[in-house]
Amino acid sequence: MHNLCVNVIILLMPIQGNHKEKRMKKIVLTLTAAMVFSWQGWSYASSSVDALIQKLEDKGILTAQEGSQIKDEVSTKEQEGTEKSFKTMIPDWVSGLKISGDFRIRDQVNYRKIPGGTTVSGDKDLHQNRARIRARLNFEDQINDKVKLVFGISTDGNSARSNNYTLGGSGKTAGLTNTTTDSFAKPAIVLNKAYAVYTPNNKITLMGGKMDNPIWEPAGSSFLWDPDITPEGFSAQFQKKINDYVTPWVQADALIIHDATPTTTTKTDPYIFVAQAGLKGNATEKVYYKAAASWYDVSNPSHLVFGQDVGSNSLSTATTYMYGFNDVIVGGLELGMNDPFGELLPTPIYIPQIGVFGDIAYNASPNTNSSFPKNTQNKAWEMGGYMGNTALNGWGTWKIQSCYKVLERNSWLDILPDDDFYGGFTNTKGWRTQLDIGLMKNVWFSFTYMRTNIFKDVSSLSLGALSTTPAAFSKSAPEDLFQMDLNFKF
Repeated sequence: MHNLCVNVIILLMPIQGNHKEKRMKKIVLTLTAAMVFSWQGWSYASSSVDALIQKLEDKGILTAQEGSQIKDEVSTKEQEGTEKSFKTMIPDWVSGLKISGDFRIRDQVNYRKIPGGTTVSGDKDLHQNRARIRARLNFEDQINDKVKLVFGISTDGNSARSNNYTLGGSGKTAGLTNTTTDSFAKPAIVLNKAYAVYTPNNKITLMGGKMDNPIWEPAGSSFLWDPDITPEGFSAQFQKKINDYVTPWVQADALIIHDATPTTTTKTDPYIFVAQAGLKGNATEKVYYKAAASWYDVSNPSHLVFGQDVGSNSLSTATTYMYGFNDVIVGGLELGMNDPFGELLPTPIYIPQIGVFGDIAYNASPNTNSSFPKNTQNKAWEMGGYMGNTALNGWGTWKIQSCYKVLERNSWLDILPDDDFYGGFTNTKGWRTQLDIGLMKNVWFSFTYMRTNIFKDVSSLSLGALSTTPAAFSKSAPEDLFQMDLNFKF
């Protein structure tokens, strides 16, 4: 067949003579390529066509430029044929699989005054310096046009609020104390998330499992929820874009906090029911906004064990919450502007985005213990702002944000707030400031500083039985926390 192709070319050459025409060249190429492809197949076609084109160039039928163009066309068709063949060999779910992840190296230093504490290094300060790592790997698969599955694994932080592994931590098994005292022991890997997402159309989203948090809070606020928490339960969301200026949304969430021990008559698991409604969109060509109001109902909080003796709304001798959380009202707002200064600033200085945000929460639930005054320390609020790039992607991108937050003693469950903010306690206040600097693609450095403290000296309140609260936490005990992070993502 190969010889036949060459003979066809030789036979056609005299026809060309001194009357070379593009039409005849295309006929020659088409006949030759067709015969080669039919005999050799795509895998060998490229080298055969190269040889034939070279012969045509040697005999003056094709110019070098025309030969090069024909080679490019053949190469493109060969690649398309290979890709098409490959796609027919693999299942649809494989082509929809996305893999992502991140890795973080952290050095964390914190200082805290301990009133009445023991002397450490000649003073009464608590001083800790910890090196930590966090690794997360996520799999996302669009198994059909309506259903998506999401799985994630991570290093074990031995807490719902952390994926950090402290270097030198001797290795831990999820939920257990140290299982070995070996140096350089292996940390545990845990299931960080596993859930299904069903989107029957572009307006409705249903989720179930161990999820990324579906409840909206302003960017970077971590107001009531630690960013590492992956809630467990179900979520239903509905949104409809009216125009570029207004997109309303509503959602309902049922989250299971704890699998309680059943009684003889009923199993009273604590749940969090959430209803959230909001608006988002663009106020102008540059100004954007997002706002939402939420209502929380925590059922059976008496079956929950509070997070800490300090900062919780419990008696020092009790194990459960004294205050109810079945009527917590929350509001949040974020307002920002892209390219706020335009060409007003000198060329080397460019601020791509600025924004402000705020949150407020009010716990309208009655207390469950008569010794605790009604409506005492049941509010929380936060105000902050940011400027810089929306996303960090390479050298020259940056972002800085800062906020001031107050979480009063009975405003919220103390098992859920950011555990870096004074250990995640309630009855706390303070500043949080973070600077992010892009180093290269998918690599950036973060520096975070928190100056936090006890919000209220509880010894000054008339709280009846709460007078037994530990003295070390009835006075000012400021903490300075520094975090230096090197972040990688893929």
